[in-house]
Amino acid sequence: MFVYILRRVVLAIPVLIGILFLTFLLSRLIPGDPCRAVLGEKATDVVCDAFMERMGLNKPIPVQFAYYFGRVLTGDLGNSLRFGRPVTDMLMERLPVTIELALLSLLVATIVGMTLGVVAAKWQNSPIDAVTMVFANLGVSVPIFVLGLLAAYLFAVILKDTPFALPPSGRLQAGIIVKTIPEAWGMEDLGGPLRWLLDFLSQMYVINGLLTLNFKVAGDAARHLILPVIVLATVPMSIIARMTRSSLLEVMTLDYMRTARAKGLNERNVIFRHAMRNALLPVVTILGLQLGGLFSGAVLTETIFGLTGVGRTLFDAISSRDYGVIQGFTLIIAFMYVFINLLVDLSYAVLDPRIRLS
Repeated sequence: MFVYILRRVVLAIPVLIGILFLTFLLSRLIPGDPCRAVLGEKATDVVCDAFMERMGLNKPIPVQFAYYFGRVLTGDLGNSLRFGRPVTDMLMERLPVTIELALLSLLVATIVGMTLGVVAAKWQNSPIDAVTMVFANLGVSVPIFVLGLLAAYLFAVILKDTPFALPPSGRLQAGIIVKTIPEAWGMEDLGGPLRWLLDFLSQMYVINGLLTLNFKVAGDAARHLILPVIVLATVPMSIIARMTRSSLLEVMTLDYMRTARAKGLNERNVIFRHAMRNALLPVVTILGLQLGGLFSGAVLTETIFGLTGVGRTLFDAISSRDYGVIQGFTLIIAFMYVFINLLVDLSYAVLDPRIRLS
């Protein structure tokens, strides 16, 4: 197992380098001048020449990449051309928003999707199966921006001043003060990786509120996340439901399932103790792909509900030719994809003991 993990990590290094180079190259091939995108009307020829010289953008692309790659090896992802801030600081602010939204969305999608898939498989070709699959197909078919706007209009406008009203945007109600976890714990002088981790978790307001026992923050943050989580979970939920149904139906026709029934086991034990474990292999693959996609940023969902996460930040960076943000965020997203795929591969051996990773 250790050798397998080590080999996968080593093979991931050239993949990450290749992604970094392609991102670096493509970002510079985007039509437009970063100086004029950042400075706007103030971007005269003289000012732009000085800007390009100061940022090192007037050098050949291979030279720029070699310099940037050397900085990445030291953990420096560069600065934002638009804001003049370190990209790592922006990641600390924006990535927790996307992770919190993605994990909650995938949790809802997994619970609801697998439940619908099991129900549809158990009552195959029945009205229950038809209704379940129609619901799943609707989740895939309705565009996110349409569903998001409809949900915001329904719960923020039509149901306003009712117990069912929900906030259509933002992360917290105005006036609520959020302290970082080290501040709430009286650990302001804490440093090192632990401080970095606690500051990172502090940007996830639900976790922050629970760890600091500030349930007002946790409750209000969770309330603001209800609509974006439901909207973002619709597509993966539908895919998971359909995959669970098809995989479970295939497994339930195998010989060992008939043996389990012949032994006198009830249908519930047959499905959940025998069928589901083998049926989960393709479902876990889909879960890994969906989680990687959610981590890469839900641009439409974040834009509709006013959440400044990875997707919205990347979109703004591409629009403004902010090379540093594009490269840094893409590298982190690629690393997360590689890590999630490794976890999916390792989960195969846990779900099916016949699979040996070596």
